[in-house]
Amino acid sequence: MCLACILTIGGGLLIAKKLGVNDILVIGFLTIILSIILDLILRKYNCGKVFFPYQRLIISFVSLLMIMTIFNFL
Repeated sequence: MCLACILTIGGGLLIAKKLGVNDILVIGFLTIILSIILDLILRKYNCGKVFFPYQRLIISFVSLLMIMTIFNFL
């Protein structure tokens, strides 16, 4: 990850905390955005086609589930 990305994510979390938004909601939102980007990368790798049906939904659900599990144990 580049330095600008880290600063942007950290700044976004700081602003959200100042506004009273829970960190888990912000991290969940970022997870969904990253899963959509991962879906687009997979489609680009496979010449615009999906690897399996409902690929975007499954990638989003699995990535959100993994992040929630990680934060649950921390």
